[in-house]
Amino acid sequence: MSPHVAVVNETFVKRYLAGVDPLTQRIAVDEIRPDARLGKKVEWQIVGVFHNTRGAGIREEYPEMFVPFAQSPWPQSSIVVRSEGDPKALIKSIAAAINSVDPDLPLAGVKTIDEIVGESLAIDRFSTVLFASFAALGLLLAAVGIYGVMAFGVAQRTHEFGIRMALGAQRSRVITQVLKEGFILAGLGTLFGLGGAYLVGRAMQSTLYGVGALDGRTFAAVSTLLVIVALVACVFPALRASKVEPLTALRTE
Repeated sequence: MSPHVAVVNETFVKRYLAGVDPLTQRIAVDEIRPDARLGKKVEWQIVGVFHNTRGAGIREEYPEMFVPFAQSPWPQSSIVVRSEGDPKALIKSIAAAINSVDPDLPLAGVKTIDEIVGESLAIDRFSTVLFASFAALGLLLAAVGIYGVMAFGVAQRTHEFGIRMALGAQRSRVITQVLKEGFILAGLGTLFGLGGAYLVGRAMQSTLYGVGALDGRTFAAVSTLLVIVALVACVFPALRASKVEPLTALRTE
């Protein structure tokens, strides 16, 4: 009987065989039977190391060991076929090749790699759409809230703006003042929001693959977008404040 041989991935070597030559090592693994029971320990001689392929999942790199099918047969097996063209066009040819070897051998679950990856990312894709919808709704609510606050503030200060323009203040100065106050409020809100986003990002690290707790470019882009939305929301109250007639404002007061 030929010796049992196996190949392992780089993660396996880093985790279990760091600092030694893996090709000189033998590992003992409990034999896994088709009935899910563990059998006696079997020693495998490592004869090769392959790059990480994430065959056990796309989120993390797991230690993996591959053994020859002839030395560890299994009732079910999977094969991977690489093609230069449309992989679905080869399904009939693959089925015919398998049937030529064993007509009673079933062929089920034929999928392309893109389909397998797409199915594994379905939950992440749904979460992304959901979070993006919440973000868009939050941005809309922020714009409406800023507009409402600034419009209310301008209405409360109608008399003040009237007096200022009666004393010679330019309309552009009134607009600048309202926009400046709105920018300060938006800046303070953005600072608090960045702190909350950092905490949420850390909480989501284990939920979404490849998402860091601090992404400077994303934070900068979102902060800039929020400030722009805030300024746009302040434009209409600012224009309304600049159109206040001094005599009308004084008469109303």
